[in-house]
This record gives sequence, C-alpha cells and structure tokens, in this order.
Amino acid sequence: MLYEMEREKSGFLELMKEGPLMAPCVYDCVSARLVEQAGFRAMCLSGGELAASLCGFPDIGLVTLDELIGAVERIASCTHIPMIVDIDTGFGNEMNLIRTCKRVAKAGAKAVHLEDQTFPKRCGHLRGKDVISYEDFMGKVEAASFALKGTGCALIARTDSYHVLGLEEAIRRCNGAIRGGADITFVEGTSTIEDIKEVGRRVKGPKMFAMASAGASPKVSLQEAYEWGYGLATMHYTMAGALMGMTEYGKQCYDSMSDIPVTEDPRVDSSPMYLFELFGIHEWLKLGSRFNKKITDAEEAKSGVSPKIRKGNEE
Repeated sequence: MLYEMEREKSGFLELMKEGPLMAPCVYDCVSARLVEQAGFRAMCLSGGELAASLCGFPDIGLVTLDELIGAVERIASCTHIPMIVDIDTGFGNEMNLIRTCKRVAKAGAKAVHLEDQTFPKRCGHLRGKDVISYEDFMGKVEAASFALKGTGCALIARTDSYHVLGLEEAIRRCNGAIRGGADITFVEGTSTIEDIKEVGRRVKGPKMFAMASAGASPKVSLQEAYEWGYGLATMHYTMAGALMGMTEYGKQCYDSMSDIPVTEDPRVDSSPMYLFELFGIHEWLKLGSRFNKKITDAEEAKSGVSPKIRKGNEE
C-alpha cells in the first residue's frame, strides 16, 4: 500500500467492544490482502503457518526472530487491518522477551500472543507439550506488559497448561495474567464444550478462542463463542483451505483430462492483473507518473490479441 495513503489501524480492544471479532490466520502478504479484501476487520499472523510457508518447517519453534520481524513488516506495510502476531515463547527469557515485544510492535503488530510452553515449543494442538511454572509465566507476562506500554500493541496471554495440568490451572494462569497486565487471555486446546463455557464464565477480562480445523477443540460458531464470553476468535483455515481447493481443482482437471485449461478455475480470477491490482499497481504507477511522465498505467495483455508495437524512436 502506498505510504502516503497509510491510515492508523484500529486496536483490538476497540474492535472487540463493537461485537465478536474474527481474525483469520495469515502467513504472507497475499493471504493478508485477501483476508482484508474479504471484509474481515482483523487478522492473525500464525506462527505455524509462517514456519511452513516461509521456511518449510513444522511448528516447533524453528523460525528466528528476524524472520518473524521481516514478515510482520511486510504484511503491516500492505494492509490496513490490525494484526495479531504469534511470538511463541518470546524467543528467550524476560530480557529477550522485552526486546521481542518492542521489535514486533515497532514492525506493525497491534497484538502479540505469548505462550507458557517450555522451549522448544510445539503446536498447541499436539501432544507432548510441557509448560513453565506459574511463577515464571507471570514474570514473562509482566515483562511483556512492561515492554508494550505506549506502543498501541495489546498483550494476549496464552496458556497451554490445559492439557498438561488441567482446567483449573489454565483458569488460574489466565486470571493471574490479567492481574499481571495482559489485555486478553487464551486457553489453547479446550477439548469440551463444558470446559469452553467454564473458561468463559470464570476467566476475567477479554478472552480469545482459536477455531482450528480438526484440532483439539470442538467446532463452535463465532456467535456461540461470543455468547460464552469470547470476544475474539482466530480461524486457522486460510492456508489449508486455499491449498486444498487449488489442489483438488487441479487434480480434477488432470484426472478427467478435460479441455478446461488448468489456469481457468471458475471460482477465482486467476489472471496476473488480479494479483497486481490486489497490491495496488494502478496507485503505484499513478504516483510514479507524478515524477516521471514516461510511467503509464498498466493493462492486461489479453489472450488472442496482438500486442501494440512501438514505432521507431517514440518518446
């Protein structure tokens, strides 16, 4: 997005006051722009999906802080909706965490979510997790809250203790995190409707729920989660849905050996111009023409149409 056209992004707490807020997970500039274009008011940079798309790694804490910062900067520079950024365990102890929070907020995050797993961490919907002590988690929450003061970036305190130490400890950690300065809390992987409702009733302050397809939690609607006390929900379907849809369509074309070109998926506009317009090609070229009259707008070369040939030394 053009820097001169940038406008201030709203914060998550403000948006949550307006009603239930859905933040689909994104992993690069294309997915972020598509989420924004679809009309969502927020998004979440998924640590697991970033690891897969950027590095080809599973979600076990292998992405570096610099790689994360680069992704945050790129996505924030081309979108207008606020972004949650998954910072895993904070890339170290309390001192490392302070630096992580400050850098991620400066890069463009409007919220971060910090978890209480030991390192190396793993996806919250996998078995074999372990968590740090209650006291250590509270110390990290307080350090993150200190680092984010005045940045406009909210702190989401996530606990993975539910599958390790049980529901009561998860609730205890969330309420302790609110007292320690967290703005929003998140219990990862609640596996029953009853426990989801219990967290909603007993945990103080704003709460987040993660809608993960085929994950540890049962499927619930955004409206149900909101009625049970959750004002923010993330949706981990973006990458899997896009890839599965694309692969399924391509396989159908191949299996049937039909005469439908694979590039002509009737569900999407797959032309190059669609992608370029998504990222503001006309606005960029218009800006450039202010300083160089030789820069003109772009139009798509159509199949079956002969190109226009420049004659001589046209200037």
